[in-house]
Amino acid sequence: MCRSLKTVVAVLIAIVACGSLAVHGQDRSGPAQPPLWLPDDEYLRWPLPPSEQAYASLSGRRIKGYINEITAISRRSRDDGNQYWGRITGTAYDRMTAEWVAAQFRRIGLEQVRIQTFETLPPQWFPTSWDVSVAGTGKTIALKTAFPIYHSAGIASTDLDPVWAGLGLPADFLGRDVKGKAVVVYGIPTPGGRSDSALSNGAVQRAEEAGAAALFIILGFPGNVTSQPTGGDRDPARMPVMMLGSDDGAAIRDMIEKRQSPKLRIRLTVEMKSGLQTASVWGVLPGATDENIVVMAHTDSFFEGAMDNASGVGTMIELAEHYAKLPNAQRRRTMTFFTSSAHHSPSGEEAGLRWIHNHMQSMFAKTALIVNCEHTSQVQTYLVGNSLVGSNAVSARRWFVGGSDRLKAIVASSFKTFGIAIYSRPETRPGGELGVVYTDAPSFHIIDHAIYHTDLDRAELVPEPGLEAAVRAFAKIIDEVNTVDMAALRVARVSDQPR
Repeated sequence: MCRSLKTVVAVLIAIVACGSLAVHGQDRSGPAQPPLWLPDDEYLRWPLPPSEQAYASLSGRRIKGYINEITAISRRSRDDGNQYWGRITGTAYDRMTAEWVAAQFRRIGLEQVRIQTFETLPPQWFPTSWDVSVAGTGKTIALKTAFPIYHSAGIASTDLDPVWAGLGLPADFLGRDVKGKAVVVYGIPTPGGRSDSALSNGAVQRAEEAGAAALFIILGFPGNVTSQPTGGDRDPARMPVMMLGSDDGAAIRDMIEKRQSPKLRIRLTVEMKSGLQTASVWGVLPGATDENIVVMAHTDSFFEGAMDNASGVGTMIELAEHYAKLPNAQRRRTMTFFTSSAHHSPSGEEAGLRWIHNHMQSMFAKTALIVNCEHTSQVQTYLVGNSLVGSNAVSARRWFVGGSDRLKAIVASSFKTFGIAIYSRPETRPGGELGVVYTDAPSFHIIDHAIYHTDLDRAELVPEPGLEAAVRAFAKIIDEVNTVDMAALRVARVSDQPR
């Protein structure tokens, strides 16, 4: 039996051995059945063309090591007792991440390495503690996956009658008295933990207007997945809004269907914290001219945040190390590397990437290319029956290129050369961090987005071959762009066109 097949068989045996754990969702968080996340050496790997051996030293395995170090900071946040955990903006773990990046920049040999502290963050929403349970006919079940969505209101310990309201559509509310009760709806992932049908169809506003005391949204991943779908500058809800895993939601529905007169007990303490700080980290590789290439990645996350966005930070570090080995004269343009935070929470105009956009236009005026490193690799996963099923392939990514046709051709060719699967059409406007600065200079990114903002976003779902393909393609794009004059990369703005 070959080593590769032995590995798969061993994993299958382990799954069978722990199969009894897969059907008891109340004491765990995860998919309904083990989805068989394969080890990195079992993934399909795009061969490196002989003509591209200059990129052979760029290593997905090394990036995976960085991901493990970064996600360890998130796990420390959880293990320190924080229910609201991850590399959350304004916390000690946010600062630890910035210091880790700065140490990497110094190790690599970047110049002008500095941590830029922002002391002007707007008040940050913080759920400090909560618990949720459902009780019926003498049985109480703790709903372990209950997690407040961003800007949810708090509530003192309260017992509420649950009302099942389907998908949360207008038809689902017809004839239902939900005033003072807990509305429970089902959210179809669209496509993953970042959003769902209940959030996009107006269920929150509908429940508020009907006088509900709370809203629970069941994320439609099989099993019991914990999720935090929303972030940024969304208006605060006027009631508690909690996400639930599918198994926890099914426990409520089962009691309703069996007419057990269930009660949902909810307690949620929320603070708006002022005076918090965050930071960006900067480093420079001087080039032969004062024109520059900008490489950026955001550092904050919910949960472990392996794909979102330890993968992007690791990709940026690998690019920095690759180009640091070249003599200055071989770099046509200076390379500026920086991180941003407050991506998942409001930064205001004077912190994070918005500060950079507002105050660094002189840099962007000489920028030939912005490389946004964000969500660079994730396993292709399928919903089969009542389980998520992994595969041995890297998933297709969203993508965006802003600039001239020449730049678009360079990016498309590099994606194809290194086997990066992408959607059949680009984003019309980029998501992620690039959405803040894409009008400032020519730019591109790829961005995976199926399973994130959940506690499934762990390193085992971020395949090395995908990381390797991405970082090599990014380097190829940078090198090709450095053969092109800046004017040929840009598209004239409307204000620049002759009248």
